[in-house]
Amino acid sequence: MKFTSEFRRSELAGGLVSRIHRHSKTPARLMEFCGGHTVAILKHGIRQLLPPTIEMLSGPGCPVCVTANVDLDKAMALAKVPGVILATFGDMLKVPGSNSSLQEAKAEVADVRIVYSTMDGLDIARRNPQKSVVFLGIGFETTAPTLAASILQAEQEGIKNYYMLSQHKLCPPSPGCSWTRVRSSSRGLSVLAM
Repeated sequence: MKFTSEFRRSELAGGLVSRIHRHSKTPARLMEFCGGHTVAILKHGIRQLLPPTIEMLSGPGCPVCVTANVDLDKAMALAKVPGVILATFGDMLKVPGSNSSLQEAKAEVADVRIVYSTMDGLDIARRNPQKSVVFLGIGFETTAPTLAASILQAEQEGIKNYYMLSQHKLCPPSPGCSWTRVRSSSRGLSVLAM
């Protein structure tokens, strides 16, 4: 497969690591957001390969992984209401709530459907006008516009049975921080509070 084997060539990786060591003079902190990224970094020893000037930080986690149990419980409760179809992305199905998951709720009684886009959820609402279709939206703020687009499309078409349960997470931008909250040290910039 193209772009898989190329990244596993040790001579290329070794050359890249050497260049990073040669050019890395200023302290820098890099943050990965997803737990999958953290696992890959640990599995492949990336932290140990980097020079002391580069510090890797684990971030907040992906929006799916950090969704609170209570929020998943709300989605499961909605999915179990007769006449409700819950549409969401497939990665939400196995995430545990307090006592169950959407996959377990689907196996029991809930009408939970996997979609690949918000427009797929809207299409389910079009085809099922007698039911309420709730789209469980998960992501960072960068994915929120796709949900908004589906809501606007539903309004344009007069679709009245399409609803949104947004569980989006906000990742505050660093430039939005006041400089009084950021201090410089020999280890780079540290955000003290947001």
